[in-house]
Amino acid sequence: MIRRPVLIFCRYYKFMPTKLSGKFKSVIFIILIIILGSTIYFNSLGGDFIWDDAGLVKNNAYIKNWSSLNQVFTKNIWAGCGENSTAYRPLQIVTYIADYSLWKLDVRGYHLTNILLHLLAAIALYWFVSVLFHSEILALFSSLLFISHPVHVEAVSYISGRADSLVTIFILISFVFYLKFLQTKRVSTWVMMLLCFIFALLSRENALILPVLFILYHYTFKQKLEIKQFWPLLGVAGVYIILRLVFANTLLYDTPIKTVFMQRLPGFFVAIANYTKILFWPVNLHMDYGNILFGFLTFKAILGFSIILLLLVCAFRSKDTNRLVFFSIFWLLITLLPVSNLYPINSYMAEHWLYLPAIGFFIILGKLFTSWYERDKFKLIGLSLLICLIFSWSCLTVKQNNYWRSELSFYKKTIERASRSARAHNNLGILYLKLGNKDEAIKEYSKAIALNPGFAYAYCNLGDVYCDLGNNLEGIKMYLKAVQIDPLYIAAYENLGNVYYNLGQIDKSIEMLSKSVLLAPNNVKAYNNLASGYAQKGEIDQAIRLWNKCIELDPKYTTAHFNLSVFYFKRKEYDLAIRHCDQVIALGDQVDWRFQEELKPFRNKK
Repeated sequence: MIRRPVLIFCRYYKFMPTKLSGKFKSVIFIILIIILGSTIYFNSLGGDFIWDDAGLVKNNAYIKNWSSLNQVFTKNIWAGCGENSTAYRPLQIVTYIADYSLWKLDVRGYHLTNILLHLLAAIALYWFVSVLFHSEILALFSSLLFISHPVHVEAVSYISGRADSLVTIFILISFVFYLKFLQTKRVSTWVMMLLCFIFALLSRENALILPVLFILYHYTFKQKLEIKQFWPLLGVAGVYIILRLVFANTLLYDTPIKTVFMQRLPGFFVAIANYTKILFWPVNLHMDYGNILFGFLTFKAILGFSIILLLLVCAFRSKDTNRLVFFSIFWLLITLLPVSNLYPINSYMAEHWLYLPAIGFFIILGKLFTSWYERDKFKLIGLSLLICLIFSWSCLTVKQNNYWRSELSFYKKTIERASRSARAHNNLGILYLKLGNKDEAIKEYSKAIALNPGFAYAYCNLGDVYCDLGNNLEGIKMYLKAVQIDPLYIAAYENLGNVYYNLGQIDKSIEMLSKSVLLAPNNVKAYNNLASGYAQKGEIDQAIRLWNKCIELDPKYTTAHFNLSVFYFKRKEYDLAIRHCDQVIALGDQVDWRFQEELKPFRNKK
């Protein structure tokens, strides 16, 4: 059935180079890439906010106003929702600010942005391959394979996964400008290369690998390397490292599970085996592979080690005869290093970590189809196989997009494919609690804790359910366990403070809430609750100071305005009481009519 269309396609492109200019041909190819990518990811627009999306988007105070840019660039990626993190990716949060300014919390807009970024990454790949290997057909085939492969669904259909698209776009464009600079020596191209490198670093940490990729290019294609060209790159990287150390308190990542290198090394080999399987047979894809330790004699560890040896042998055997293969294999291996867990991170592998490294795989595969296309004898067979492969991958991608469509199906499917995912059980518990099913929530939180006894978040969530059921003592027990595991757990301290307040244990409440605001100086709600504790204790001056701090942080925080109006009234500071009461009314909140009546004589007097 596909023979006639493919034959027509072959006949057309056989003569196309003489009929069309290079630029017009590139435009046609880019349109094909856009059409394919838009078609297969169209159904992702109906997806929900899932996994980290709640914290990074829905509950992120920083994305709701452009005035938050200062905090975005000087704090970790989770600071906007009051959480600690070792990730510093301000450009990712800037894209969320842009999204929020356009469509608030309409999830379709955020998914649309992710699709557009994926399309831009594919177009950047097309440009990169065209400039590096001087073949538009190779660039087209590599980009079509890249954009259709289902392994990228995790980076596209998952809103919080867009950091991979962003860093890939800027790394590829930076590489293109570097190649153009080597050809032209124009300062403008050098500046553009540095700017893209900066944007890549602000998108994701693995951009630090870019200078190594430049060195790989010089070694592969035997181009003279001028050290002085690298000093600005190293300077930018140095400044970025300092920013990370200041704002995220660590160079790369941090993990609560302390391991040594030799414990993690087998996991790298297992990941290589799994990545190879995923690239060739992308089925049963899922989130959360976990931070699992493996032995050296594990079958997949041996297989992964063998695959690395085979890749290295193929690379060095083709070093002088096929530089494309050498460059692509080392691109794959080098770009995997930052996410290899050789330096401890939060998982031994993840599908979205293949977004940048898999480019090496797609270039080699694209070259295979290009070599068939360029030989008349195999042209029809090559294009037929390429179309079949892209079609099958596209169908799998469309199907995998459904995995991300709803929270309930996502967590159930994740548990089905990764039964030991403590985080999936925990998040399913959160969802059950939202749906009002507290018994199922307790079951899921308990399963998460059984799988990971050091999971502080699950203990805190379990404490929330117990307190909601009126079992405050059991709730306190869970919160204390959470802060014992993670002494920097802000929400657990805040929840402890609130429970102690409700039980009348004001001193303990103040102690816990003080720790909470110390760890999160912008947590307005915690400041308000701490002020209420001091007011309950009779320390009104301290309470008023803290409520004024709330208003300093958020001038529209009506609870603080109302509390100040009440306590200023009690202190007979009527002008201040009236001022804050009027603020509450101006902000559209209701003020108790009896309090309004009490203030009326002083309004008239005023």
